Amino acid sequence: MPITGSADEGMTVMTSRRIWTVAAVSSAMLVLAACSSGDGGSETVSQNDSSAAPVETVDFIAADSGPLRILLTNDDGWDAPGIAAMYDALVEAGHDVRLVGPAENYSGVSAAIDFVGELDVVNPTDDENVYSVSTTPAGTVLFGVEEVFGGDRPDLVISGSNVGANTGFDTNFSGTIGAAVVGSGFFGIPSIAVSTATERGAEDDAAYAETAQVVVDLIDTGMPELNAGAILNINYPLLTDIDEPKGVRYAVEADQSVASFDYERSGDEEFTIVPGRADIDPAADSDIALLADGYVTVTVLTTDRSVAEDDVVSVGALVDALN
Repeated sequence: MPITGSADEGMTVMTSRRIWTVAAVSSAMLVLAACSSGDGGSETVSQNDSSAAPVETVDFIAADSGPLRILLTNDDGWDAPGIAAMYDALVEAGHDVRLVGPAENYSGVSAAIDFVGELDVVNPTDDENVYSVSTTPAGTVLFGVEEVFGGDRPDLVISGSNVGANTGFDTNFSGTIGAAVVGSGFFGIPSIAVSTATERGAEDDAAYAETAQVVVDLIDTGMPELNAGAILNINYPLLTDIDEPKGVRYAVEADQSVASFDYERSGDEEFTIVPGRADIDPAADSDIALLADGYVTVTVLTTDRSVAEDDVVSVGALVDALN
């Protein structure tokens, strides 16, 4: 539901734009606010509450579940071509969508959030279901669930489609991925990260529309059951020598990065970052290799970064020695 207010309550009204200023709150407060269960997800448990039972799985979304209530965001900004194509496709498919995107480009910020301060929240167009929020991608999910959806959780969080692929080690940098993992890991809402392998700034509306259709088809088929904290990471290939993708393949995440960074001195105390592309040889079943070969890749990522003690025997032995 759209946020409402009046000029007397401090809202500034502009032509085709509605602006609110909303105070950000701490993550601890957000965890407490998120604990009431809605129709679209399982009960969320604070990561800091060791006595609480963990969430085992998110709800399964059946193919015949009907139109879904979807929170849509990205890291390129609310008006980027990828998210615009995704919004149009989801709405056309009959879903109830709220686009809650960052006010500007936040690529490469992972799951960073604002713990304090104020957020400028704007309806930048005549569409009251489109919001621009002056925060990070992960922050837009926090705000979207708690304020735009009023705590009545959406059925699905979609982040993207991103301008450029999100594969391999680089998923750790991605704001697109960061938004999706907050949806699943923090709120227990089924979440998808979506990316289109195109050059940054390239106007490739067809590729974004085709990427969006992949997501619409996935929803029509039925979202799989995943552990809370797990997300689907979907990448659409850059089509150069072929007219359409070769198919859809499940892929493992490559343990390599396609990015490289050099630094050139530009002053006595300044360096200029010079980004580049790494020369790597990824495994044939990895997301990087399959995407480059023309396949749409689907990978499952998880926010659980812990390692069982049996897998790190030397650390277990160290702990024993310290006791």
